[in-house]
Amino acid sequence: MDRRSLRDQLVFSIGYAISRSRDLMREILRQHATDQPRQELAERVVKHLEQSGFELDEQQQVLRRRPPTSLHRTPGA
Repeated sequence: MDRRSLRDQLVFSIGYAISRSRDLMREILRQHATDQPRQELAERVVKHLEQSGFELDEQQQVLRRRPPTSLHRTPGA
C-alpha cells in the first residue's frame, strides 16, 4: 500500500489538474495571488525566456527567438 498521506495525494492531484488546464491555473492565480506575486512571477518568466534565447522587441511588441550567434572557427577546424 502507498504510504503517502491523503494530503500528499491531494496536493499531487491538484497539481496535476492545474498543470493540465491553463484556464484553471489563470483563475486560481487571479483569485488567490496578490498583484505583487503575480508581477514577480511575470518578471521571472520574462527573464527565463530571455535566458532561453528569446528577445523582446518592445517597439513592435513582439517576442521572438534570438538569431543564433555565429561561431568563429578557423578553416580546417
